[in-house]
Amino acid sequence: MYMQRLIFVVSLLSISIVAQDNRKKTCLHNLAINGTNLIAIYRKQLLVLGIINFNNQSSRIQANRYNDLYRELQNSGIRDTTVRLILVNEQDAANYLPGKYYDKIRLFQDNAKDGLIKKLRNHEHSADNFIFGRCGYLVFAQERSNSNLQDGKNYKELVRNIKLAMRGRICSEKKQYYS
Repeated sequence: MYMQRLIFVVSLLSISIVAQDNRKKTCLHNLAINGTNLIAIYRKQLLVLGIINFNNQSSRIQANRYNDLYRELQNSGIRDTTVRLILVNEQDAANYLPGKYYDKIRLFQDNAKDGLIKKLRNHEHSADNFIFGRCGYLVFAQERSNSNLQDGKNYKELVRNIKLAMRGRICSEKKQYYS
C-alpha cells in the first residue's frame, strides 16, 4: 500500500512538472506582418527573426551580421528551405527601410496595424533575435544585452541555437497557442 501511494505521488509530481514546462512555451500561430503570416508561409522552416531599426548605424551593422549568418549557414549546408532569416524594421524607422531585401535577407516593416514587435514583447521577451520552430514555437530568444551580433560570443550563440533547433522535434506535441 505504501509503495502504491509513493508511485502515485511521484507520478503526480512528474505530471505537474511537465504541465508547468508546457505552459511556459510560447507559440505564435499567427505571426502576421503586412498581411503575411510568417508562420504559415514558412511553416516547414526554422524562422530566425531579427528586430532592427534602420534609423541608426548599429542596426545596419546588425543587418550585415545577419548576411554573414546567411552565408555561414549556406557554407554549412543549411539552405533557405531549412532556415529562413528575416529582419523586421521598427515602426519609427519606416522611412529608412532600404527595400524588400537587405542583400539576401528578407525585410519587413512593422506597422501600427500589425504591431509585430509589440506582440513579441507582450510575451515577456525584450529580445532582438528570435528563433521559431517549424510550427511557430519560440525556441530561443536572445535578450537585448546579448543580442548584438557584432560580439562574436553572441553571434556564435545564435548559430549554435539555430543548429540545435534544427535537430528538435518541436511540432510533435500540442502546446498552448497565443495569437
